[in-house]
Amino acid sequence: MTTDPYPDILEEVTRRRRLGERVVMATVVAAHGSTPRGVGARMLVLRDGTIRGTVGGGEREAELIALARSFHEKGGARLVRVDFAEGLAHGCGPLCGGSMEVFVETIDPARRVIIAGAGHVAYFLHRFLSLLDVATIVVDPRPEFATAERFPGAALLLRPFGEALDGLDITPGDGIVIVTPEHAHDEAVLRAALATPAGYVGMIGSRRKVPTVLARLRADGVGEEQIARVHAPIGLAIGAETPAEIALAIAAEIVGVFKGALARQPGIAAGEGGGRRVP
Repeated sequence: MTTDPYPDILEEVTRRRRLGERVVMATVVAAHGSTPRGVGARMLVLRDGTIRGTVGGGEREAELIALARSFHEKGGARLVRVDFAEGLAHGCGPLCGGSMEVFVETIDPARRVIIAGAGHVAYFLHRFLSLLDVATIVVDPRPEFATAERFPGAALLLRPFGEALDGLDITPGDGIVIVTPEHAHDEAVLRAALATPAGYVGMIGSRRKVPTVLARLRADGVGEEQIARVHAPIGLAIGAETPAEIALAIAAEIVGVFKGALARQPGIAAGEGGGRRVP
């Protein structure tokens, strides 16, 4: 078994995904005969063509890098056979004459959703997001609501809503869902959310309350480009009424936004009441 001399590659993948970056990994999954690297060797290819690690060097590796860079734009995965029968011609050296199979795969940014509020909607939303392999952070100052029993696997932050996003290093790969028990708290979290590069910002509220909050933001100098980032009332229009239905509408909207299938649709709500408040 070959020992990978670049053991930090997986840490680099984690770091890049955490920053909201797509990366492409090339991994040797089979080796036949004499090859420059063995099974398990990895090469990470960044968007600009920078690499970490190697799967052999030379022209064959350059071809893999070109393929990996194309995946940055379109995504995908492919198993590639690399033949070193002409080793000297391809920079492998006189000892190479075998072949390798290299799996080239796209690794998308990590998805994380911060939920401000630990009420009934948050309870169900956490469960839906867990099924989608989305990490959740639940923020609420109420210890009787923000519990490990109600939110298994979530990171729990018992802090005031005015400090909900402090120190979280939010990236474009993150979403922020605002479902606190009070409109004033919603507005405070929304103001903080718009100061981040979060890829999704959604706020619960009635069709009457949401315009009032947004008007106050405009009066305070928040620009239309920032206002346009807000999904409020929150969730897709599926006629949702119960907390579970509203949570489903929110989860679907988050998926649609991050998959690029949905643009912001002003006035779209989780239900006729516009994502009615359920603490």
